[in-house]
Amino acid sequence: ILTINCLLPMIRQVSRMAMSGAQSRAAQNYYILLILTDGQFTDIYDCIGAIVEASDYPMSIIIIGVGKADFTDMERLDADKKALQHNGRKASRDIVQFVPFEKYITHPSSLPGAVLAELPRQVEEYYRLRRITPFRISNPVAE
Repeated sequence: ILTINCLLPMIRQVSRMAMSGAQSRAAQNYYILLILTDGQFTDIYDCIGAIVEASDYPMSIIIIGVGKADFTDMERLDADKKALQHNGRKASRDIVQFVPFEKYITHPSSLPGAVLAELPRQVEEYYRLRRITPFRISNPVAE
């Protein structure tokens, strides 16, 4: 088990991949960073800056909080109530979904829906804002 208390390197790495994948106007790749955490991170301010920057790229971040820790900062990253801002710049869209695992202990079958709840809107919003039309997926069985 690897203990990490800094999110910034992971966010930046996936952000670089997403940025490079978005270079083409017809780019169809979308990146998802899944983070499982049992506590807070020491670099939350820098993470906010990285997330604001990453909001321009084809990526989402899903954070699942495990245990009974104080996840106040993770809720803040989720930005459901207030858009993230860093050094005067506002995130172009909400790309973070935070889910506290404890909330679903008694109803584990509801967890996947909660984890993926915002993802379709985040993907659609990215492509709509960039005016990128998704490729048509052919169904070889129907053809």
